[in-house]
Amino acid sequence: MRELSEKEFKKLIQKHIDKVDFVKVLLFDDSLIFGFIVKYSDEFLMIEEAGDFSLDGIKIIPYETVRSIRHNKFDKAKKIIYNEENLIKLSHKIIDKTSLQDFKSLFKSIKKQDLHCIVESRKNKKDIFSIGEILEITDESVTIKNYDATGKTYKKPDEIAFKNIELVNFNDNYSKTFRKYLK
Repeated sequence: MRELSEKEFKKLIQKHIDKVDFVKVLLFDDSLIFGFIVKYSDEFLMIEEAGDFSLDGIKIIPYETVRSIRHNKFDKAKKIIYNEENLIKLSHKIIDKTSLQDFKSLFKSIKKQDLHCIVESRKNKKDIFSIGEILEITDESVTIKNYDATGKTYKKPDEIAFKNIELVNFNDNYSKTFRKYLK
């Protein structure tokens, strides 16, 4: 799909937003995200992730990591089911309050909404998963009060350089539920 010009690609994205199309987003690392594109900027693509006929939070991916966007007969069939089952309940308030200007403004807007987030990053060829409350945001990094799968908060928070971030997830069932049971 990136054989389209930048202008054509952005026009395609906007068409999918306007029509609330169910899409498959393929990233350059060959990972996939299914859902509804709800907003974009020159920096990011915001997707209301969907799976198993439910919405599961917002994913923010760097715009330059998007390889293609698919909306074929399979995706159209899924949208029909989502519509018929009245499952397309987008988080418009959160979408509108989330800044896609740059990482700093993105994390400030998530923190202001008192949402925990999941940050997937990569440093020295190692995948890093951080989940929790946003503690601090600088010009070059975000600090997350990370917790483990038992709900125990780590003593040392994770400081993540913006340049290493591959994906940000928030308003998802996992982090919204887990935060209730932190120790």
